[in-house]
Amino acid sequence: MARRPILAVALLGAALCFLRFTAGTSFIAPKVQTTQNSVVETQQEQLKGVALGLGAGLLTAEPAYANVWDDEIFPYSVTISFAIIWGIILGFVLLRLQEAFPE
Repeated sequence: MARRPILAVALLGAALCFLRFTAGTSFIAPKVQTTQNSVVETQQEQLKGVALGLGAGLLTAEPAYANVWDDEIFPYSVTISFAIIWGIILGFVLLRLQEAFPE
């Protein structure tokens, strides 16, 4: 019978049980009494989220001078195509050399 890591499984199970009982039973936050301050804080948090989302979109945007086709896709595709064709040509050259100089 194969040796099973019983201690590791038991520790993992204990950790999961501990997390289950300490974290609660719901993914939904409990209802909180709303006051004027909490409404303002909620609106500020929402605006922070919108600002962070817009900032992330602006930071990941390409610069105005970047042209993906001319700068990346076309040169790499031409290089790979040339390498493949050159490999085929060299393969035929080696075949002809083997025919020309039999052992």
